Parts: sequence; structure tokens; C-alpha cells
Amino acid sequence: MRKSYLITMVAMLAGSLTAQTAEKDYTVSANATLMDGSTVKGEFATQGITGTTAFMKNLSLDPTIVKSIAFSSTNGESKVELTNGDKFAMTVANESFAIKSLIGNLKIPRSNFKALSLSARKVSANGHDDGLIFYCTFDDEASVTAPAVGPSMQLELGQIRTHEGRTGGALFVNPGVSGTTVVLPRGMLTSDGCIEFWANMKSGKTEFSTGGDPNYFGLYTTDGNSGGALGFASNDGVGNSGICGIFFGMRTSSNSGFMHMMPYSDVFKGEDYNGWHHYAFTWTMSSLSLYIDGKRVSHATGRLNTELLSKDDIILAIPFHRTLGKSFNNKSAFLMDDFKIWNYAKTDFDL
Repeated sequence: MRKSYLITMVAMLAGSLTAQTAEKDYTVSANATLMDGSTVKGEFATQGITGTTAFMKNLSLDPTIVKSIAFSSTNGESKVELTNGDKFAMTVANESFAIKSLIGNLKIPRSNFKALSLSARKVSANGHDDGLIFYCTFDDEASVTAPAVGPSMQLELGQIRTHEGRTGGALFVNPGVSGTTVVLPRGMLTSDGCIEFWANMKSGKTEFSTGGDPNYFGLYTTDGNSGGALGFASNDGVGNSGICGIFFGMRTSSNSGFMHMMPYSDVFKGEDYNGWHHYAFTWTMSSLSLYIDGKRVSHATGRLNTELLSKDDIILAIPFHRTLGKSFNNKSAFLMDDFKIWNYAKTDFDL
């Protein structure tokens, strides 16, 4: 019964996703652990994973239905887990796998793999991930006035530093000035969503004060109401500290209690806070979560003020709106790269 079910399931699921792939584009992310302990991340470019199982010879798996493969030896004997949770043993026939990574196109021999995790994502007609509603690379001034996805940004007093980004350029913001703003049309932000970006603190400080060391962004309605913000503060206004987030009636922070001054190391759990780090700000109708480098550092439940969120256009200001956002000043310099907004509560991040 088990073999019969697996044969039917694999055939049906592979066929279903192959049909979907014809209608919608998919990209498959790869996270590979090699025998020497190093890792490779990128886009999985191999069309199929072929091999032999106890229930089917010459099985070819569509990568979109594979969650992970654990390679137990160099002869291809492996444990496979599918996205629906099914697991089985498989002798993999592929001699190598192609991965498009940040360092170029790689063709890695199967014998070099220890484990391989895959994640399929739909992409929209413009070639970007499905659900991505805004994306600015900050590679140059043209990328700000015409973002890869979403409405145009207005570059104010900030600077684009074309060779200082995590990849390409980045937005550099000095203390006390605003960098850039964008008007998000009414209805663009909904009851579920995510804002994510990379940032590099350039202040040289080891600790931060009551607020704005730095403030990364603010959200405002066009009539001047403050809706959200994300930044470091030793007091978020209600006696909490750390990395602090506010979003239309909900707030959360990584640390509890008020401190006059607080070290960044308390937020980063002793890890180095200098250099590039990934930040994410995810909300639902009843919760708000903050992530640093893919790890959730704060979560709180509450109630989203949908009336304020949907009543007007929303101004996103990095780091603050110099006319409307005086309460969200910025005291520290930082670089920002690859700013994205999603229309769902994203919790998995490509780091």
C-alpha cells in the first residue's frame, strides 16, 4: 500500500507542478552544504533529479516538489523529503547539479554534496517573486526614481553610494537628514505584509540611546498621522527597548524594560553588530514580528488599526519624513540595500 501510494503521489504531484510551471514561472532556491562544511546558496538550475527507488526505477523528480536531499555516500544513496512531508530512500543518478550563485554559475559534482535543501517560489510576469509589491535595489539614482517593482521614490538629502552596497550600490543616510520617500497608494499595504531590507550601521557607536540610533524608516498617512517605524531605542515610548517596531496600532520590541543607554550586543546576542545585517518587519491582522538575519527577535500580538491603514495613501520615509516625522529623528548614519515590501506575512528570507 505504501509503495503504491508513493508511486501515485509522486506521479500526480510531479505532473501537477509540471503543468503549473507551464502556466506560471517558478524559481527554485538552493541551499547546499558541501562535504568540506562550506555552503552554497543560489538558484537551482538542474531540470530534474533522477534516480532509483524501491518503488520506481528511473524516477525523475521535479525540483519544485523536493524539500531536501541528504547524501549519505558518494554513490548516490540518499534520503529524500518532499514538500508534502513524504520521505523515502533514493539512489540519485545525477552526476552533478547546476546552481546559479552570487559567484557565478556552478556545476557541482554530486560527490561534493552532503545535503541539499530546495524551496520553490512563484514569480510574477516581471520576473520577480509572486507577492513582491515594492523593490528598490539602491544601486544608483535611476534605481530609486524607477524601482524594480513599485512606484517611484523621491531622493532627498541622502546619497547613493554605488560601490558600498551589499551588492552594487546602497543608500547612505547621515544623521538628522531624510534619505528618500515613496508614496504607497491606498490599498497597497493590507492586513498582512512584510518589509525587509539589508542595513549596515556606520555610526561607530557601541550603544544606543532613547531613540533613533538609527531609525530605519517611518510610515505616515498623507494627512500627517504616524503609522509605523523601525529602529533602535532604549525606550520605545512604553518602557521597552532594543530593536523596536510600530505598525498601525501594534508595537513590539526585542528587549523589555527601559535603559538610559543600551549596548547593541544585547540585541544581537553577543554577535557582531557591525557590517551588513538583514532586517524584516512582518505583520498580520493580530501580530507584529521583527527578524534579524532570519531569526525572530521580537513578537507581539495586538489589533491592527485597519481604518488608519486603509484611509489614505501611505508615505514610506527612509529614515523619516522631514516635514511630518519630527518625532522619528535619526541620530546615526547607516547604509541600506535591497528594500522590499511583500503583500503577505513573509517569514522565510534568502540570506
